[in-house]
Amino acid sequence: MKNTPHLFTSTLLMGCTLTVENSALESLSGKNFGPMTNEDTAEEDISVPESDTWDTNFPAEADLAILLDTLSVPLIDFNTLDNAGDRFLPKAWLKRLREAYASTLVRDAIDKENQDSDWRLASIRISPCEPIGIRTDQDIDEWCWPAVHLIWQPVIEILPADAEDSLYYADDRAIKAIFPVAPRDREGNRITGEWRQHIKQHLAENNSPRTLPEQMRTGFLAVRDASATAVLSGLSKLRDPNISTAAYESLDLRPESLQDGPIRSRFKDRLIDFLSEFAQWQDLYELNAFSLPEGRDPATDAWVFVSLKGNDGFPSVQDITIIGGQSGLELVNMGTSQTITARAEDDAVELALEEGNRELKASLIIDSEDIEEKGDAMADPYLFLTPNTSCASCHKVNPDEHDFHALSGFEDDGISVSPRTTKEVERDIFWARHILNP
Repeated sequence: MKNTPHLFTSTLLMGCTLTVENSALESLSGKNFGPMTNEDTAEEDISVPESDTWDTNFPAEADLAILLDTLSVPLIDFNTLDNAGDRFLPKAWLKRLREAYASTLVRDAIDKENQDSDWRLASIRISPCEPIGIRTDQDIDEWCWPAVHLIWQPVIEILPADAEDSLYYADDRAIKAIFPVAPRDREGNRITGEWRQHIKQHLAENNSPRTLPEQMRTGFLAVRDASATAVLSGLSKLRDPNISTAAYESLDLRPESLQDGPIRSRFKDRLIDFLSEFAQWQDLYELNAFSLPEGRDPATDAWVFVSLKGNDGFPSVQDITIIGGQSGLELVNMGTSQTITARAEDDAVELALEEGNRELKASLIIDSEDIEEKGDAMADPYLFLTPNTSCASCHKVNPDEHDFHALSGFEDDGISVSPRTTKEVERDIFWARHILNP
């Protein structure tokens, strides 16, 4: 049985068209969003064609978190090309990453321990509406935008002398590349405009959503929903009709990837088509990574996080900060890297805590006592937005204090799924089924 997806409709959006007056849009920052549509769709009501149907349990867990095995032959690797002939993980991005780590404890460990060909796609995380605000009172179900995350990891293939089959070991480092979905019209085609950028900037400047012009809010929600529907429709086409719909209802390895022959091959082709549309290198917003220092069992119990601004596919290092979930103010700036251990935070954070920063202390998980006290809250996307805590705090919620992986492989144990990821997927399923598609 199928249902027909349609966009969130309320009295606010009823009768909304794709065209919004520039005067209302310019009131935010002196810039304008650009044309709200292309010529072919000007003045059309935003809706989804009735022929576009989804399974009744779509989206499910395995639709929004596509886990690919790190203990077998890769499905998508460093040498896989998109439909334009470009790598999904450009060589230049790895070069920038190595440069970012050069002045940290990691130094040249990635160069020494990994070849470019070791990197593979470990998982894909799709959010139909990822929060874009900075404070918990900025409704994450309203102020959000669809995004695709690609999680890359170097996996070493080992062929023991006494074995016929290869063994695989996932190194303790990973990259997350974030691609906001480009704005779409009702047919799923790209359109020109910067709705996400302008609203995100407005919220990042600690402004209340209530100060947005009504017409701007209406236009944002309409294009947001059209864009979310486009990416979800693309996702729905990845399902193989030969696999039971119930097989997608768990956070586990994607069922098609476990098959041999035509099902696996067909899934790979469809996945390349999907990523070619929704994860183009030019749409890169941010590149985040963490790594151990050199040595697969290093003497230093430390992980180093770095963050690179996307710059339309030409990433550059940016500072790592924490923004107060209540105040909306910058609580600490760690500079271009964050170095932590299982029981200690970055030096910049520790210094700020010594100075009595109470909001910062409430925003962090540093040791096992913090996990017991704040772990459930940290995993809840409604209580902590991504800017409101450190990279390490989110990763420390995992049951194993040495496993910092959210959707990537932990050594030879396969893919780890963090409690935070589980809660985010639950929220996204609810959003897609009951808000976008009530």
